[in-house]
Amino acid sequence: MSRTISLIRHGKPTITPQGWIGGHELPQVINRIQSAKIASDSFPTGDVQVLVQSAKLVFTSDIPRSMHSAQILEPTIPPVSDPIFREVDFWLECPINIRLPFHIWLFLDRLLLSLGCSSHAQSQAHIKKRVKKAAELLEQQSYEASSVVLVGHGITNLFIARELKKRGWCGPRIPKMEHWGCTSYSLG
Repeated sequence: MSRTISLIRHGKPTITPQGWIGGHELPQVINRIQSAKIASDSFPTGDVQVLVQSAKLVFTSDIPRSMHSAQILEPTIPPVSDPIFREVDFWLECPINIRLPFHIWLFLDRLLLSLGCSSHAQSQAHIKKRVKKAAELLEQQSYEASSVVLVGHGITNLFIARELKKRGWCGPRIPKMEHWGCTSYSLG
């Protein structure tokens, strides 16, 4: 029996930080982003909506933008929210109060994460362990529900995709990273 796992990135959040942000302001900005829902002008494609509505099992993280995205996609079954699918945490605080555009802060954060720096709330080893468990959960659930969907987050979806590829799943090395981007992986 063929099985599929589809990874969907959430829609565009209501909050997109603009302007210059000081290092000491990062925790407040991150908290606003984490509690944001999806912007009223952000719509999924019809293909993504049909995929979710035909899925046998839909997962989300426990972050509002992921849960709200699933609600917008109108699955025929109630989505299962699980913190294992949360986005990789941002810095909680920066010791230097320099002011930079938020996209530069985000770039620096992800660069340091890829280099193994542990100024994150979670260490790189913890992130890898969590993502491995997330991929295992999706894979296990695909045995019973042949079509599983995760409405998640960009970086977490990327790490889950890498783990699925290691496990022999067929699909792109890098999932679609744009808002509402959907990438499917198959096995069998």
